Amino acid sequence: MSEIFTVFTQNILPILIVAGFGYGLQRWKPVDKKSLSGIVFNILSPCLVFASLVNSQLLGDELLDLGLFAVLAIGTMGVLAFMVARVLGLSRRETAVLMIVTMFVNNGNFGLTLVNLRYGDAGVSRAIVYYATSTMLVYTLGAFIASLGSLHWRDALKRMIRLPAVYAAFGAVIVYSLNIPVPRPLMSAIEVAGAGAIPVMLLVLGMQMADLQGGFNIRLAVPAISMRLLLGPIIGLVVATFIGLEGLGRSTSIVQTSMPPAVFTIVLATEFGLKATVVTGIVVVATLISPLTIALAITLLGL
Repeated sequence: MSEIFTVFTQNILPILIVAGFGYGLQRWKPVDKKSLSGIVFNILSPCLVFASLVNSQLLGDELLDLGLFAVLAIGTMGVLAFMVARVLGLSRRETAVLMIVTMFVNNGNFGLTLVNLRYGDAGVSRAIVYYATSTMLVYTLGAFIASLGSLHWRDALKRMIRLPAVYAAFGAVIVYSLNIPVPRPLMSAIEVAGAGAIPVMLLVLGMQMADLQGGFNIRLAVPAISMRLLLGPIIGLVVATFIGLEGLGRSTSIVQTSMPPAVFTIVLATEFGLKATVVTGIVVVATLISPLTIALAITLLGL
């Protein structure tokens, strides 16, 4: 119990406090969080991805393993959610809701911050791979699922190729693999911008929570939250063992699978008419419960 308390106070509580700053600001003096999110998404986050990967000193095999872990973990959760939906007799739209909230997690403003506090820069450089992979999948596979199959694959591809983080990830892999020197002033600027991504993302999380209002559908919420918070880290452990992940990469990857649903799933639900208020309720409740389940996962799984 003392170890769980230590994980909560040292690694999770600081996240909640900073997010609380954003929550309080949004309640006291509302800020245009869409513009702030745009800055994070288009500038700060891509800089973080590029700087973390270039400076990571990761071997090529480890990069591939971390990317494979993300794909398998997200895909496995999707398959399990689909099977649960069939057992529960959910409609097509309810099935889509269950799938997107269990597959795609808040591995940006929540996950990366936790990894940074617990494992430092070395951990962030590995968690970035899950973040970049998940970002690409949520805008392609996530959008496809949310549209219930009505989105053409060309439209999904167009969405993906507009993502700055995608170019940052590919650019970093090329620079790292070919050992291409980046001018020091440019690299320093990228590092400074990337360093601002995590705290700003955390403030945005608090601001988003302040504005969230939704209903609570027990029929969808209970299986969704249970799968995401309880089954997620177990699937992460199984996948990590299956592909042979070890050390820091194993720990950070499993931690990422322990996160609550991504706030972006609300955007997907809104855009494609998938019971947005229900999705919002799931995201809010899961996010509030997640500090306890994450602390338990870290302690019990020895992360």
